[in-house]
Amino acid sequence: LDPTCSPSVTPAQSMPMYLPTFKPATGCTNASDFIVRCFVARLRSGITVFKHGRNRWCKSRLRILHVHSDGRSLSWRPAIGEPTSSKRPPKLDLSTCLEVRHAWSPDPLHPLFTGTPILRQKCEAANAHKSFALIFPKRTVDVTAVTADQCKVLMEGFSALCFRLQVANLAGRAKDENGNETGISNGVNENGDDKTTASATLSNKSAISPPNVNGLRRSNFQ
Repeated sequence: LDPTCSPSVTPAQSMPMYLPTFKPATGCTNASDFIVRCFVARLRSGITVFKHGRNRWCKSRLRILHVHSDGRSLSWRPAIGEPTSSKRPPKLDLSTCLEVRHAWSPDPLHPLFTGTPILRQKCEAANAHKSFALIFPKRTVDVTAVTADQCKVLMEGFSALCFRLQVANLAGRAKDENGNETGISNGVNENGDDKTTASATLSNKSAISPPNVNGLRRSNFQ
């Protein structure tokens, strides 16, 4: 992700590969210290994408995704040359993200379709391969990457970061309930250092491929 990031990190310890509260993007199976640290570093400096607005009349605009100093609050700002708004963008807690979903992945609320309602409405078919959404309890953040490679980096990074943040939350709750250490330290601290010694492996290992249900899902983006 970043050539300046050193891969010399503490070896990960094994732990369960499944969280009932979070679903990583299909094919994203690496949540190592190296991936998380480099991705947080990239997010701190900002990553430019096309963000699709939730309002049907709102155009898709270039936005710079960035994470705040706590290493978990996601926000965005207009890219250079884009119109600004007096409305302050929300700060979304990545530890509450439910899923990282590619535009070709099934929509559980609408089994015959893929992606999200916003992606199906705003994303062109030619860009579906480089588009994804972050699913939160009360909203989605729907984006199209500049390139397919950038999309892969973003999905892998968000999957790893959200996974590790949730592991840290679960460990913290277990510590509070039991009054003792659980063997898993906190996730990303305010300095952006990832301290979790959890597993580097997520659960779903199937690769993303264009849907093929009589052409139904691909046509969602036409």
